[in-house]
Amino acid sequence: MNNSEKLNYYELLEVPVDASFFEIRHAYRDALLIYDEDSLSTYSLFPDEERAVLLKRIEDAFNILIDATKRSEYDEQLVKSGKLKPSERLTRYQDKSIPIFRTGSSAEKNIFFKKVQEKVKESDIKSLAEEIIAKELISGQDLKKLRKAIGIELEEIFEVARISISMLKAIENNKFHDLPSLVYLKNFLKSYAEILHLDSEKAVDGYIINLTLMQK
Repeated sequence: MNNSEKLNYYELLEVPVDASFFEIRHAYRDALLIYDEDSLSTYSLFPDEERAVLLKRIEDAFNILIDATKRSEYDEQLVKSGKLKPSERLTRYQDKSIPIFRTGSSAEKNIFFKKVQEKVKESDIKSLAEEIIAKELISGQDLKKLRKAIGIELEEIFEVARISISMLKAIENNKFHDLPSLVYLKNFLKSYAEILHLDSEKAVDGYIINLTLMQK
């Protein structure tokens, strides 16, 4: 994306022109993870000044596309410049399916969390959770084992916590080269642990300590 200035905001975030607001939020977060100054994947690709310009454009793109009024005005500019077809602008969101949880319904999320809470009460799962949280070092495999015991799919965590599937897999498989900067990772781990009804502070600390030792 060295020529990011030539891209419109949809191209910059790599979303279609009829992207939902959820998709835009997800793309924005992914972009920050990729191009943040602490990103392992792009650390050597951009000088600090170029990275700052790129992140500013990503921020601008998000602020415009996440606001219905600003987005409509921006789309009108794209239409006038010939970069967007009028039909694409007028038919946005029509017949666009919305998976469970993406509607932002608190009722649906409450049902999900209640289901997990009831499952965690089962003796074997409760014992497994206590065993994991008692460890000084907690691995991604520990989290994965508990998730599977509860019966939660990665897609469900993605829908609730808005953490990408690829990031969840990196966490569970201890792929530290694919993990984001520490501040983002801690937030992801906190959300993941809370979904599993684990002590989030202990889970985050145990995972980070284990990850640090693995990197040495």
